Amino acid sequence: MTLLIVSIILNIIPIIVLPMLYNNLPNDIPAYVDFLGNVMVSVEKNNLTILRLPLMGIIFSMVCFIMYTVKLPDIKQKYNKIIWSIVAFIGSIKMGVTSIEVCLYENLEYIKIFRILVFVLSGTGIITLLYDVIKIYKNKVKVVQYKNGLNKMKIIIVGILLLVYVLITIIPVYKYII
Repeated sequence: MTLLIVSIILNIIPIIVLPMLYNNLPNDIPAYVDFLGNVMVSVEKNNLTILRLPLMGIIFSMVCFIMYTVKLPDIKQKYNKIIWSIVAFIGSIKMGVTSIEVCLYENLEYIKIFRILVFVLSGTGIITLLYDVIKIYKNKVKVVQYKNGLNKMKIIIVGILLLVYVLITIIPVYKYII
């Protein structure tokens, strides 16, 4: 549960900080970058484009929280909670923390250090996640068990959150991609 709370905090911080720094941010905001950090698509600065990643992170954390509450038998419940906490944390690093990178575009050295830090934190989370996924699926957790652990309301909420997530991902950049 602690990682879920940390993930929400890591996504809320940029929602507070970025509007305060709005006038100091570049006019073009990177929307998509490749693995090396090269900007593939940039968008014009506005409130949605600067808050896009943290909003996606909050939505992602909400989905993780719902999946965290899925009731599974025995030890699988423990590993399910660990898995979704780690997934939320990795998502918050990728979306919430990375969104702050736009403040560093003046200094390439800071960006390199920042990206290494994000890479190390994300990599550590992914390794831990893989370990826990193996633990939970070692006893063959079936999709049916997840479905039985989710009521219809949770399924609808997750569906709506995922739809909003996709819209927030696409809408600010659709004219640049087409």
